[in-house]
Order: sequence, then C-alpha cells, then structure tokens
Amino acid sequence: MLRPTHIGMVAAAAAAMAARGEDELAERRAALEKWMDTRRMISAERQDWRVARELLQDRADALRRDVDAWREKIGQVAQEIATAERESTELEAKRTALQEGVAGVAETLARLERELRATLARCPAPLQERVKLLSERLPDDSANTKASLGERAQNVVGILNEIDKFAREITVSSEVRELADGSSAEVTVLYVGLGQAYYCNAMRGVAGIGRPGAAGWEWEPRNEIVEAVAAAVAVYRNERPAAYVVLPAVLR
Repeated sequence: MLRPTHIGMVAAAAAAMAARGEDELAERRAALEKWMDTRRMISAERQDWRVARELLQDRADALRRDVDAWREKIGQVAQEIATAERESTELEAKRTALQEGVAGVAETLARLERELRATLARCPAPLQERVKLLSERLPDDSANTKASLGERAQNVVGILNEIDKFAREITVSSEVRELADGSSAEVTVLYVGLGQAYYCNAMRGVAGIGRPGAAGWEWEPRNEIVEAVAAAVAVYRNERPAAYVVLPAVLR
C-alpha cells in the first residue's frame, strides 16, 4: 500500500521527467529552427549568385553587341567614303565630314599595317606561308594607297586572326634546316604556338629547339632530344597512342 509520502515522490519524479521532456523538445525545436534558417540562408545565397551570374552574362552580351555595332559602323563609314568620292561637288561637304570621322580609323590601320609587317618577318615559315596572300596586300605606303579603308581593315583582321589561330595551335611542317656541321637536311618541325618549336630528323639523328628572337626564329641544335621530338610528332599525327612526352622549354 502506497503511503502519501510515496505518492508525493512518484508525482515529483513524473513532474521532473515531464520537465526534462519539454526541455529536450524545446532544444530540438530550436535546433530545427536553426537548421531551417541555415537552409534558407543557403537558398538565398544561391539565388543571389544566380542573379549575379545572369547580370554578368547580360553585361558580357551587351559588350559583344557594342563591339559588333562598332565594327558595322566602321564598315558603313568606309562605304560612305567610297560613295562620296564618286559623287559631284555638292557632296564635298559630306565627304569632308566623313573623312574627318574616319581619320582615327585610318591612323590605326596604318599603325597596324606597319606593326604587322615587322611581326610577320619574325613569324615561323608555316605562318608566313599561310598569310602570304593577305600580307602581299599590305600597302607599302599606308598614306598613299588605292585600297579602301574597308578592304584594308578586312586584310588586317584576316592576318590577325591567322596569327591568333597559329598561337593557339600545335603545327607540324617539313622544312630544310642547316645543321651544326654546315650541311642541310629536311626536318620535321613541331611548333607549339608562337613561343616554342622543336625539329628532328630521326634518320640522321639530329634535333633541336627553336625560339622567336628579335630578328626571327633562332634554332639551337639538341640532338639528345631527337627521340622525344619524334615521339611527339608521331602522337600529333596519330601514328602512335597518345602519351606524355617530356620536352625542354624556356619561357621568356
């Protein structure tokens, strides 16, 4: 038989357990709220990142549109100059205004043409051959040429595109190289963009490294790398499975 004191103790114990349960429930509820807050923060950060990315993409698209618009405008100005030259004296005022408007374009083209001539003289032979027709159209005297601004601009852009393409590619060509003993031999040359090149003639056991210099490409005999260069050329031509080939390089 339970005495009153026993009943009181049981009731107190039950009350204590109930209080602990409520405390645990409150702690779990608080932890759940923190977790939900964290999830909401992560979701908000992700949304902000998406918005920022879209804004940056919009700005990039706008800049590309501006560049295209300027290119189109230059072409239009060049066409208007050609038309004005064929018109009568009543268009003289318009032609003068247009000529003043494209003076900056003409000056820039003249500078680019001079720089391209100097650059092409130092470029590898395969690249010079690739742009031969375009380079022959470069005027000897930019201030005295019959070519229109539009034609000259297209020519300059064509050469620059080919140079940029060559700089981002690996190119293999056959060339005649003077060897260290004074003889000449046909070699296979592997150009890594515009910064480095390697040549080899496996039959004669000769190889070397080429780098651009102030007066053109400079070639250094390095016969010890003939096997590595030959392997790299074979991989490039799919004559052997792809593999890592170690070649010496010098960065300037």
